[in-house]
Amino acid sequence: MAATVSGCATGVDAAWTAPGWYLEQPRGLVLAGPAYLAGPYSYEECETDRLKAPQPDRLTCNRRLAKPSDT
Repeated sequence: MAATVSGCATGVDAAWTAPGWYLEQPRGLVLAGPAYLAGPYSYEECETDRLKAPQPDRLTCNRRLAKPSDT
């Protein structure tokens, strides 16, 4: 999974598949929204993969019940 985390971030259209916990990287520009790196997970799986990442303090696990909009 570390390869996925270090790879390119994807937008919400490519990354969101179902409700669950998503590994995200917040962006400096709030209007751009977060970069979705992986998911959906259970909370424990998301935290495990977040801690395996090179810079885990820059990643968050967020629960998404519905597909976030791009607007």
